[in-house]
Amino acid sequence: MAYSLLGLGLLGLIVSTPFLLSAVAPASTDWGKLSDISQTYGAVSVVLSALALAGVALSLLYQVRQARTNNEQAIRDSHLQLATLALSDPNLLLAWSPPVAPVTFKRHQQHLITSLALGELLQRFRIGHLSIEKLAVKLDGHFRGEIAREQWEREGSGWRRTMEAGDRRDRVFVRLVDESYRTAVAAGPASAPLEFQDRPARS
Repeated sequence: MAYSLLGLGLLGLIVSTPFLLSAVAPASTDWGKLSDISQTYGAVSVVLSALALAGVALSLLYQVRQARTNNEQAIRDSHLQLATLALSDPNLLLAWSPPVAPVTFKRHQQHLITSLALGELLQRFRIGHLSIEKLAVKLDGHFRGEIAREQWEREGSGWRRTMEAGDRRDRVFVRLVDESYRTAVAAGPASAPLEFQDRPARS
């Protein structure tokens, strides 16, 4: 918004300057001399006009990116609400996210959580909060666990189809996920999940 106001202000100043000079100039003004000066002014005004238009363009670009980020966050919030509802009931989970192969309810819940974790990384990567280098570090830690590897082995093909249909950052993201997964598998067995020492007993 500030860039737009600045750009419009500069354009208004450029357009109005000749009229202001004509209004305030004395009757004896040497207009021939002023004509020479105006040629210099014309060159300067071209530069100022370019700067003003660049400011407007930057403002519009920022507003478009901000609107896209807000829309993606709204979609993400809606997705999380559905996931929270589905995780609480096996019947709802079957309706929303049926397993692609036989699996226990608990394990499918765990796979869904790891999938949501990847979705969170994707969102941060899309809006520029995660660089490629930072994303690689996050994925390295993600695939150290047994559950994350299982989830990608079972559901990776679906992610690939979806991301390949997206934009460049989506394709880069899924390529990095695949590379991190293959590197983790080649490095050796995954770390088995451990139970919490202070986990409360179920009633």
